[in-house]
Amino acid sequence: MAVATHAGTQQPRARNPPAAQPAPEAPPPRRGRQLDRAAVQRGQQAFGLQCGFCHGADARGGAQGGSDLLRSAIVLEDDKGKQLGAFLKVGLPEKNMPKFDLSRQQVADIASFLASRVAAASSRGFKVSIVVGDPKAGEAFFNGAGRCGTCHSVTGDLRAIGAKYDPVTLQGRMVVPRGRGGYPGSGDRGADRPLQATVTPPSGPPVAGDVLYLSDFYVTLRDASGKRHTIARRGDRPKVEITDPLQAHLDLLLTLTDKDMHNLTAYLLTLK
Repeated sequence: MAVATHAGTQQPRARNPPAAQPAPEAPPPRRGRQLDRAAVQRGQQAFGLQCGFCHGADARGGAQGGSDLLRSAIVLEDDKGKQLGAFLKVGLPEKNMPKFDLSRQQVADIASFLASRVAAASSRGFKVSIVVGDPKAGEAFFNGAGRCGTCHSVTGDLRAIGAKYDPVTLQGRMVVPRGRGGYPGSGDRGADRPLQATVTPPSGPPVAGDVLYLSDFYVTLRDASGKRHTIARRGDRPKVEITDPLQAHLDLLLTLTDKDMHNLTAYLLTLK
């Protein structure tokens, strides 16, 4: 199992996974949230069968390259399996992680087990942190392969961003740039840059602006003057061209590695 800010790389589930060391006995409930011990135990078994091959029996990472899920933003901020379940339904096929067809109860049980592992780590005085990258490498990625500097400026829109967001939120906004699904740090629909559209009618000048509503039947735009335009659609008439100002983020996710993500997070946190 891998999680988007990020649970890391996952290999396809093996039919007969090698024997793993048993996880420790279920720990006491996480402070501030009462965990059902039966659910934790069920989740431990389900996790071992579905996820332990890559992430280890205790969710701290396995020999097959699975990441430490106790550092995952989605695991840390998950609400009884809601965010986790939404992610598992789609998986990360570009990183060899399959989607999982699990029942709601199975997802909730696995979420309880992961919450118990976080609690166990915290009770031992271990501070779960996602700040594990190299800031210098992150700066090089920002200005180089990541091409972040083509749209952003550390003295402009990203000035003092390390003081504005905590690590989980900052990393979440990188991997889920537009508000959707309730992922930790995911964008705010009301504050993020909206989709842009240009509508070209059969006759008359085109209309361009922010997309307020879009369906197969209507598109509503707000132009530069603030005026709203609601235009009926029928098939491909009128012509509607959509531009996503966050497309560069979405494209980057196809090649972004865990290492680059953590390095970039560490670098951005130095901007205070």
